[in-house]
Amino acid sequence: MRGPLKWWFLPAAAVTLALSGLGWWGISALAQSVSEVILGWIAPSQEVGWLHVALEWLLWFVLLAVKLKLTKYIVLVVMGPLFAALSEAVEAQIHGHTVPFSFRRWIHDTLRGMRSAMWLALFEWTVVALLWAVGLLFPLVSPLTLTVAWLVGAWAYGASVMDYVWERQGKGAFSGWRSSLRRMDVALACGVPFSLWMSIPLLAWTVGPLMGGMGATAAASVALTNREGRQPATT
Repeated sequence: MRGPLKWWFLPAAAVTLALSGLGWWGISALAQSVSEVILGWIAPSQEVGWLHVALEWLLWFVLLAVKLKLTKYIVLVVMGPLFAALSEAVEAQIHGHTVPFSFRRWIHDTLRGMRSAMWLALFEWTVVALLWAVGLLFPLVSPLTLTVAWLVGAWAYGASVMDYVWERQGKGAFSGWRSSLRRMDVALACGVPFSLWMSIPLLAWTVGPLMGGMGATAAASVALTNREGRQPATT
């Protein structure tokens, strides 16, 4: 924070907080509008104040979850170049080999990172949607399904920072995803702290991506790289 980051951290944090506040306002306004439209369809001539409140709160929570999931992957894509550079620096400290910068490789890695983020998002959202559906159909198991859904999200955080190692090993997006599934222990060990940092109000979109993301990235590089710079066996 005393280095180059200090020149952009404060304005970036201010913009992030402003956008976050705008997002909260937009969620509330959209939930209210959509709930009024739905009630206009199902009960156009009845007084259903309690139903309006309940429906508005339900929509608010759903929209909030969607916002958090979308913002999560926006953060991972935006912070990707910084995390990738950190991952390479950690690996270089382990085996002493540095990789020279190449603009063509940087473009290739950025596009691959976006494909990987899209694959992770599709996987996470599909699993989480299924868990939510099970929780709604069987309310008694909803505490379990919510816990598992949170762990799936934490795993996705871990898998995203592990992907920088898979990328240097020449793995594609799908192959990296399978490797992260096989190394579930590393993904959760890196992803749970990252997810906790991203769950703290105000800190989540200011220092959370730095403290949580950089720590998780460094930990993944250490866990997946041996002294010779090769990935340990995943089978």
